Amino acid sequence: MRKLAVIIFAAIMLICSSVFAKEVTVTGMGATPAEAENDALRNAVENTVGILVDSQTLVENSMVISDNIYTQSRGFVNEYRVTNREQTPNGWRVTINAVVDDTPNSKLMGELTRLGIINVQLRNPKIAVYVPEHHIQYRVPDPAGETAIVKALINAGFSNVVEVGTGLNYQKPMSMNAAQMRQAAQAFGADIMIVGEGFSEGVGDVGNYLPGHQRTNMQACRARVEAKMFIVRTGQIIAADGMYGSSYDNSQAIASKKALAKAGESMGNYLVQQITGMYTSRQGVEVVVLAPDFSKVNAVQSALGGISHVKNLNLSSYENGRAVFTMHYGGSPQTLFNELNASTSLDLTLQSIAYNTLTIYVR
Repeated sequence: MRKLAVIIFAAIMLICSSVFAKEVTVTGMGATPAEAENDALRNAVENTVGILVDSQTLVENSMVISDNIYTQSRGFVNEYRVTNREQTPNGWRVTINAVVDDTPNSKLMGELTRLGIINVQLRNPKIAVYVPEHHIQYRVPDPAGETAIVKALINAGFSNVVEVGTGLNYQKPMSMNAAQMRQAAQAFGADIMIVGEGFSEGVGDVGNYLPGHQRTNMQACRARVEAKMFIVRTGQIIAADGMYGSSYDNSQAIASKKALAKAGESMGNYLVQQITGMYTSRQGVEVVVLAPDFSKVNAVQSALGGISHVKNLNLSSYENGRAVFTMHYGGSPQTLFNELNASTSLDLTLQSIAYNTLTIYVR
């Protein structure tokens, strides 16, 4: 059974990978067949980058993208095949069918992230959450699932989260198209939008599920919270799933809220993993520590190692009281400093902060 589950999981991952990879048909021109083929590969990558990055950013960073991405186009194409090759009066024309990998962990996304072209706002994005819910038998006020999602995001260090609540009026949020999601997100000035829906249902007396089936007068409920998350700037959906929760209480109304909260918590943790694991945790952060002695540097390193979403922590250099740590972190540098300050008794002063560099003085 376990082996079957592994096979199914692998198949799902394979399917998801093929869904995110972009297959494009493009044509290139050149003085020789090889030059035309290289031009086609560049066009394939350029087509994909144009979907991932907004037009203003493309214009502002045209030289950087050209020098670091387009000139290395072949390295970002998973596979391709030539569908047509012909000589023209001006040279050669080659048409290819190419698969460009734009999954979050792909080489292309990693390079765009390294260059600061994409995901800068995901350091500490403004996240709008809209997950209305209902109980099968009656309306549920004050969405418990949505609140649990918001709580999970805040606990992960994302401090700019908006709980939309009744601010929108879509009957079927999961059916919202790209234009509707973008419009909704822009109304709240969000960088990331999470939309979904939750529902719960009473499943009878808890005793029905216990040995002997004795009546307990405790009501059991099951709930499901579905959600999808997308980057407003590009329209790219980066996560979609559904989570279940169950609970019980002597009141079916309270039992349903508990079940929805559990499902929402699972969904919130999943969404946090997608942001921090697939995007922001890929961002390299440099922490410069100025300290009078190395024991304080050691104390800072220990505190950093205990912070959630800090990965690959490394002391890259130390000289004359100046230590430089490199790491991957799922959040903003400001949030990292706040977490560090809260996790140690050291007297820390924030000297300066930049997109990916934090300078701290330790007394």
